Amino acid sequence: MQEQVNKPNHFGMNLAAVISTMRLPFLILTPACLLLAFSLAYQKTGLVQWSLIGMISIGAICAHIAVNMLNEYSDFHSGLDFVTSRTPFSGGSGGLVAQPTAQRAVLVVASINLLICCLLGLYMAFTIGRELLSIGLIGVVIIVSYTRWINRLPFLCLISPGLAFGVLLVNGSYFVLTQSFDMEVFFVSLVPFFVVNNLLLLNQFPDIEADKAHGRNHLLIKYGIDSGVRVYSVFALLSVLTLAMLIAFGKLPMLSAIGILPLLMALVIGNELKRSNFKSSDTTDNQKLMSLMGKNVAVTILTPTLLAVSIVLATHFGS
Repeated sequence: MQEQVNKPNHFGMNLAAVISTMRLPFLILTPACLLLAFSLAYQKTGLVQWSLIGMISIGAICAHIAVNMLNEYSDFHSGLDFVTSRTPFSGGSGGLVAQPTAQRAVLVVASINLLICCLLGLYMAFTIGRELLSIGLIGVVIIVSYTRWINRLPFLCLISPGLAFGVLLVNGSYFVLTQSFDMEVFFVSLVPFFVVNNLLLLNQFPDIEADKAHGRNHLLIKYGIDSGVRVYSVFALLSVLTLAMLIAFGKLPMLSAIGILPLLMALVIGNELKRSNFKSSDTTDNQKLMSLMGKNVAVTILTPTLLAVSIVLATHFGS
């Protein structure tokens, strides 16, 4: 009788761990970047292709879930999850630390999500355009190698998040909806490229010592916090300049200037990082750093969302 009572409870605890490792609150980044791609496609075609939008969205969210879960699985097995300082923005969910028996389920669910993403990608590539194959291949490589290998290569670790969520996701989704690539869209995708890179860069601050002890070698470990702060500020400035130039040259509507507002916040964050002069030993429990990380999340989500809304409104109302 006791065994029968425990089985469903054990299943429930494993299920909770699986859901936790998906890191659901972080998945909002995917629809934010997708909205930008969808709005650019709407600007060109004037069409809302719901079936394709649905397939793109499912594939992209499955990819994001897969990389989150594989990251959690890998960090659990490396031991990093046991020593990292968890914050609302970094350090993993702790789901597998709390429920180690769920590790097989996490790997299986991650693999299923990756498989769904690949199958949808292949279907769209062979029905819409095989140009998608190269984008999909790069995306899959990032998903399966990010934690184990890319995190050991400072430059690739720095640009991989923005490459995935900005350049690949925006341009790939745009191609599915328009059957074409566009250099202007590529330049627009550089805006989320810069802000998403900065999101992951700042989220690495609390885990520097733990990451270093477990074989990672990202920018902050290789070149130090001061270099990371400078890169953050440069990326923030480049995002502002890119958007401003796209508007000035008529590639985006004037209404898209609203997207500069959160980007200005990124410049403020960069300035605060410089003034605070963080050291690796005091980043784990620094409340000011937590505040800046929260604001940085807002920048990352608001920027592509506001740009998407501005493009749709300008297209719909002809302004």
